[in-house]
Amino acid sequence: MSERPAGSTLAVIRAALPALLPSEQRVAEVVLARPAEVVDWSVADLAAAANTSSATAVRACQHLGFRGFQQLRLLLARDVGTAAEPASPEFGPEDSAETIAAAVFATASSVLAGGMGAVDPAELRKAADVMTTARRLVFVANGASGFVAQAAAFRYVGTGFLAEAPTEAITQQIVCRLLAPEDVCVAISSSGSNELTLRAAEAAAKAGATVVGVTSFAHSPLTAVADLTLITGTAPFQGNDVLAGPMAQLALLVSLQLAAGFRRPDRSSEVLDEVWRVVTPDTRRS
Repeated sequence: MSERPAGSTLAVIRAALPALLPSEQRVAEVVLARPAEVVDWSVADLAAAANTSSATAVRACQHLGFRGFQQLRLLLARDVGTAAEPASPEFGPEDSAETIAAAVFATASSVLAGGMGAVDPAELRKAADVMTTARRLVFVANGASGFVAQAAAFRYVGTGFLAEAPTEAITQQIVCRLLAPEDVCVAISSSGSNELTLRAAEAAAKAGATVVGVTSFAHSPLTAVADLTLITGTAPFQGNDVLAGPMAQLALLVSLQLAAGFRRPDRSSEVLDEVWRVVTPDTRRS
């Protein structure tokens, strides 16, 4: 496993979790739930907490991308106190609006702080390259990730790119099938298994376009289709859902849009000036 930034270990584990065997998943879930305790444990302690064998615990660490339990423990020790803890907003019907808002904002901060941990820097650079030079960008997403596609496309359009985000699933597939090799389809799905989004991504791949997948997990149907994959390492929430995956996805796509805009400063500045004239009221007329 290549050295990851401080605070990224838990995000890497979350991203790899679905690809593990059930017994190995239990090991990973213990680490995610109790990272500060695992720092002081032996591999036998971890195995006991996960109700499995020491050999399985070691194998789980290796399948997560670490050399073994000792490397995992050292990275957790580095990250404890600085890494974003697994976000689990705790609030309910009896809480006030300000209590709920405080929990949601705290969770959003945690999600965004740790979301970059599982992103492969090489894949990110390649995605920035292909999205900057693309003739046309098509963003596709469905369900909770839908607003991410809309927001990303708007930002690219606002900086001079030919970009769109069809909202209807059949339209997404038709548009993607009509793409060309110089085009890019950005398929967004927290789980990586949204059937409608997968169909659009597959249509784009069949058309010869480059497919960039944005998802939470390192192994999913979407990663199998995509030419480039950007993993945010933020598992979809259950219960008090605050859209953790989509928030991290949007932050990542905004980062790519800014990078692309910096590479095309003349065109981006021209379009931004025009947008600013449209959206800014002329106070001299009031």
